[in-house]
Amino acid sequence: MKERLHPFQLSILIYMIQNGLVLYSLPRFIAEYFGTNGWLSIIFIFVLVNINIMMIAIIYKLGKGRSIFEIIEATVPKWVMVPIYLFIIGIWIGMASMIMRAYIFVFKMMFFPTLPVSLFVILFIILCFQLLRGGIYKMTKAIVVLCAIVQPMLFLLFYLIPEFDFARYTTFFFKGETDFFKGALHVYTAFLGIEVSILFFPMVEKKWTKALFIGNLLTTVGYLLVTAICFGFFSFNQIINDLFPVMTLFEYTEVAFLSRAENLCFSVFAFKILSISVIYFWGAQQIFGNMMKRVKPNFWIFIILASGFILALIPDSLVDVEKWLKWLSYCAIGIAWALPIFVLCILFTQILLKKMNNRETDHA
Repeated sequence: MKERLHPFQLSILIYMIQNGLVLYSLPRFIAEYFGTNGWLSIIFIFVLVNINIMMIAIIYKLGKGRSIFEIIEATVPKWVMVPIYLFIIGIWIGMASMIMRAYIFVFKMMFFPTLPVSLFVILFIILCFQLLRGGIYKMTKAIVVLCAIVQPMLFLLFYLIPEFDFARYTTFFFKGETDFFKGALHVYTAFLGIEVSILFFPMVEKKWTKALFIGNLLTTVGYLLVTAICFGFFSFNQIINDLFPVMTLFEYTEVAFLSRAENLCFSVFAFKILSISVIYFWGAQQIFGNMMKRVKPNFWIFIILASGFILALIPDSLVDVEKWLKWLSYCAIGIAWALPIFVLCILFTQILLKKMNNRETDHA
């Protein structure tokens, strides 16, 4: 019997692949674009992401567990879809590479400023290769273990409660030089990764879609906890002027058994970055595999990782990486919404045509 992904594993997987490096600057984005008490905006984005997940759940139910490739190619010829597939592959490989590169830039600056970037990129690529070669089932199990290592770092925030002050929240909501549209886009990027779950259909147990909602809820709770503590620990102006407010937050964490908590937390965060990168690489591999089924899956792993390696070496600074990530994230948000809507339209067309054919058969 073919192994299936358990809902618990999927919940942890979704939680791990949604927490990107954007978490470290999320309070600043929220303060810049949503103003005072902007941390409440996370709730609105949470609702939007749930609508996105709901579309994926509807596709799974109406498609009766068929993969999206089967659904699409039953109506649209594969050659028509090739440019769209290649676009998605390019965006996902770019996302994996740039998220990895952004983390490496900061990590190198903090700990190993003299070592070449290529060494860190090679290390990440090797780890991604080992995970990808094991397939989605082994990869998910490994990510669950990585979550058990990363998650305890969040509890260090509770040591900051004595310095927390509700007065810093102020009585004003969403006041300041706000830009809600740009802010929504920036905050939504923190929830990206969930769109790859549309490829899970043939690999999951029944009633698995609840795992997507649970994973998204865990992510939202984590974001709310971090941002709410930031807004109650720093002044509003301090958050706006700090590049990585969450890192600064961990710097103030004083634990008897641990010195320099921010260094440990950022180092352990590498496991989250690895999880995000590998799931995007895996998504690209799945699409390549569908386009050319005769080619062995391991071949595509080499092509994808080689492309990711080259892309990761292109940016020369953190500013360049942020520019790349900005536009890639916008495209990824477009894919996260456009792909489910496109598949739903195809499904409704197929259902309508089937009903029409049944009526003609009944009349005959």
